[in-house]
Amino acid sequence: MIGFMIGLFVGAFIGVCVMCLCNAAAKADEQMKDNIDDKT
Repeated sequence: MIGFMIGLFVGAFIGVCVMCLCNAAAKADEQMKDNIDDKT
């Protein structure tokens, strides 16, 4: 039972990390498209 709880928390933590990374990547892509002329 303890192993199940640990696996549940680890899985949720990994899921949150993946969502944050995907969200950050999407926002970074949008910013790069918008400010492609400003960056040198």
